Order: sequence, then C-alpha cells, then structure tokens
Amino acid sequence: MSFSGYDTSNGYGSYFSVLGSVTANGSGGFTNGTIDIDDPALGSALRSNYAFTHLPTSGTYNVTSDGRGTGNISVSINGTNVQFGLDFVLTSNSHGAITRFDSYGSGSGAIDLQSANLAQSSLAGSYAFGFNGVDSTVVNSLSTVGAFTLDGNGQITAGQQDFGDNGNSRGLRNLPISGSVLVGVPGSSQLTTSAFGFGTLHFDVWAIDSTHLKFIETDSVGYMEGDAISSTGHTSFPSGPLVLALSGEDVSEGPFAAGGLLMSNGTSQITSGLEDINDQGIVAEAPSVTGSLSSSGPRTVLTLNGIYNGILTNNTLGAASYTFAAYPYDGGAFLLEADNGAGSTFGISGGNLYVQSATSIEASQGYGLNLSGVNGNGEVDSIAQFTTSGSTMSGLYDANNLGYLVTGANLGTGSYSINPNGRGSLSFPSMQVNANSYIPALNSTLYVLDSSTALLLETDSSQLSIGTIQLQNPSSGSSMTQLSTVRPRFTIVNPVLSAHGSAHLKR
Repeated sequence: MSFSGYDTSNGYGSYFSVLGSVTANGSGGFTNGTIDIDDPALGSALRSNYAFTHLPTSGTYNVTSDGRGTGNISVSINGTNVQFGLDFVLTSNSHGAITRFDSYGSGSGAIDLQSANLAQSSLAGSYAFGFNGVDSTVVNSLSTVGAFTLDGNGQITAGQQDFGDNGNSRGLRNLPISGSVLVGVPGSSQLTTSAFGFGTLHFDVWAIDSTHLKFIETDSVGYMEGDAISSTGHTSFPSGPLVLALSGEDVSEGPFAAGGLLMSNGTSQITSGLEDINDQGIVAEAPSVTGSLSSSGPRTVLTLNGIYNGILTNNTLGAASYTFAAYPYDGGAFLLEADNGAGSTFGISGGNLYVQSATSIEASQGYGLNLSGVNGNGEVDSIAQFTTSGSTMSGLYDANNLGYLVTGANLGTGSYSINPNGRGSLSFPSMQVNANSYIPALNSTLYVLDSSTALLLETDSSQLSIGTIQLQNPSSGSSMTQLSTVRPRFTIVNPVLSAHGSAHLKR
C-alpha cells in the first residue's frame, strides 16, 4: 500500500508519504507488514529523523459488501506507538484506492496485490518514473521524472532524468542517470545524476509486479515517493487521443488542478485539444490547445500552447505556452514542467498523459471513486462507491477534511453525461453532510480513459481536487496500473480560504 498527503503531527504540518506491504489474513487482520515513512512533521514531533525505514507493522481492516473498507496500521518509533487510520474502496481483488483517515493528517494512494518472489532478471528492461515530495527544506516542492533501462543484474545501463526543485529546473534537465534497482523485501535503488545538491539519491523499492515499481526516498536529500512503470517497447511519444492531468502551484503559490484532451500525431505535433482548470476555485476552459513535441531517446520535450498553468492576476486566469519534460510508458507519459514557469514566472506543475482507448464507460455498474485536493481546512481526500443506473448514480462516501472525518454519508442522487469525445460531467448536488463536512455538493468534469476508468477534475469554487473513478471488477484491459499516478502536486501545502471563497496557501 502507498499513500501521501499532509500531516499535522507537530501542530504545523508537512508533506508525508507511506509505502510498504502487509498481509491481509482474510479475517480482519494485517500481519507481517513492513513500511517506510517520510514525514518531517512526525519526525519533528518525535524529535527524530524525518525518514523511517523497515518498520514492522500490523493492523486491522473491515470490508463492507460494496467494496468500501476501513482499517488501521500501527508501528513503533523510538518506543512511541504511531497509528494511521485507513479508508479504502476496492475495485477488484487486486487493486483499490486508499486514503489516510485519522485526525492527524490526510492523503490518498493505492493498494495493490503484489506478485510474490520476483526474480531480479524479471526487471530487465526499460521504465519511466515520476516521484514527488519536498526537498531538504521540507517546505519546497521537489519532483522528478525520468527513465532508466535495467540489465538482468539490476544495473542501470542507460537513463535520463529531470528535476523541478521549487519550480527551478535550470541545470536540472535531461541529466544522465547511473545506479541500480535491486529486488528485495523491500528492494533498494540508487539513482545518481550530476544535479547540483542531489548527487546520489537512495530509495526503498516495493515491486507490485515486473511492470510496476513503487519508490520512496530514504535519505535526507529530499523526501519523495512515486512510481516506475514499464516502458519497454513504449518509449516513443504516444499518438492519437490523450487525456491530460496537471496540478501544481500558481504564481501566487495557490493550488490548481487541470484536466483535458489532446490529439497527438506522435512525432511532432499536438494538433488539437482543450483544457479545464480549477485554480484556487476559479474555473475556466481553454478551448483551443495546440503544441509541439521533439523526442530524443526516452525523453520528449512537449510544448503546449494556450493552456492555463498557473498565471493568475487579480483573480483572472491567463493562458500561455508551457514546456514539459515527458517520459512515455505503456499507457501514457509522466510530465514535469521544465521551463521555470514559461521563463518569466515561478510556476510549479506536473502530471500525466494517458492514452485514451474509449469514450464511454460501462453503464449500470458499481464504481469506486478517489479524489484528493484542498479546501478551506487544508488537504481533503475522499473515497466513495456508487452505482450507475442510466444517467443517474447513488452510493456512499467518506471524506477526510484534514482530520475532520465524514463516514458513510449518502451521496444523494447524482447524474453524469459524456460527450462523443469522452469529456463529460459528473455531479452529486445534494450530498448528506454533518458537522465535519466542508461541501454539500460535488461537481466535476470527467475524461474517459477506457471503458472502466475516468479522470475527474472537481469544478467547485470552494474546493478543488483531482482523482479517478474506476469500474469495480473491471476487465484486464483497464488502466489500473496508471491510476496510482493521478496525484495532485499541491498536497505539500496547507491552503486556507480567502475572502472571495477560493483556496490560498498558508506557509
């Protein structure tokens, strides 16, 4: 399991991430677990280091008939018992979405069934990766994307990497990588570049299977967590219709999230597209997006023209051209802004592209939902299960408004519609609320990835989030592997509500 978000253990708060494995014993117990934790707030509260590795863990869980579940995991750190509450929804017997669900923090992630006893030789091949977190200041965002090729002994034979350190990418672009990725429980990795101030980064690695690896940083250089996905045979930039997911901080250090559709010719151009954005509660559409791309090895330089990506002046959004480093994998590509905010502004953004293989989702079915974002309380993470019937929906949801918990609330009657291009809307206008609730309704734009999966962008003015819905018990052709890469890049901050009702940062 893995999840990341915002922790308030020390009364101030910081980014945190948890990654590890547990055994579900079938009768409500997590046993034989090992996890790593990156958590400056927790480390400060315990007067300890900020990275905790190889912690034995155990816990409990309960799963209801609709696939929703709750639980907890506990570890001992320097004699202090530390517990994380969990809330999740299963979408198959091998995958689910998970959130942290306690009064000390909130975050989102994934739970995946692991393949047992992977041989080192099974990892031979190429991977693209994307990691996010904070640098050694524990305040400034740090993200990296890249690609590497492994031999049968786990040694990196070729690779490239880009960094974005608090929006700065100067001298941090297209750097050669050396190092290793070794299997184990957990495995380990060293990634070495010439990036000033970084040098060799150390990670623990949990392999879900030979196509999907999870990384968490274990040194004090930074505190990042993320995914590496197989790119063997898929290092070329994808062609055809693509779904875009972006998030980050705007020029006023406020959070934003964006989604869209792009049409790629695979070699040189984004021929058409559109983008929707929610920037601090200001919602807009960029209806005419074009772009260019240039590839060298596993790295593509992607420029998108006419998109919203963090320019906000006097509550007015501005569209411009932005350049990203893109590293393709089987089913999509990792993205990281690589232009220092279009050369004149200090923007921070990143995300993913997903190959779109369908423009509608299956009707009259059960779906799991996970959204992660911000509102006036700070980080917010939601889990839900709903069933569609025609164009209407109903079900239950849980929400963590940075420690203010909503459990088993009714979504009310919702509705959705999808256009022929796979873009549509999904809303629950009359959700059940309690004293811990922050919003009484959920409105979103959706983008279909395949017949069982869609990206969601919340379009409410008092809360913004990004996430997914996925068919429960989908076919093997679903976008399950890529789902864990849909993570907002603004969970490192603690937003508060401004006078005009949108989310601003409090540092």
